[in-house]
Amino acid sequence: MPLYTITTQAGVLINEAKAKLADQLTTLHIDYSGVPKNWVHIVFQDYAVGSGFTAGHPAATAALTVIIRTGRSPEYKRELLTRLWQLLQTATGAPDDQIVIGIQELPGSQAMEMGKIMPDVASQ
Repeated sequence: MPLYTITTQAGVLINEAKAKLADQLTTLHIDYSGVPKNWVHIVFQDYAVGSGFTAGHPAATAALTVIIRTGRSPEYKRELLTRLWQLLQTATGAPDDQIVIGIQELPGSQAMEMGKIMPDVASQ
């Protein structure tokens, strides 16, 4: 169920870098959460040079959003954020002030995977 969306300025991540980051994110998520590998989805989006801003100034801002099922502890999410930050910063070379990462949560009952409603985290 995790759906990662990584948004970067065009040219920051070439296809090989995207593939490497996708592999690292997949490995991190399955090792950390225990979900099956085929549940991890990653989508990259590029925006045009001049279309990214930080503090009102043009910047190659890098953003990562992950949608996960509700039910993980605050500690779990803080650790996940820390690990994701390290991977995204290494991949993009972006300074701290040009990276933003967020976790969005939804109940398993509001997501489908492989044609089936997802189970709650607690019932796995």
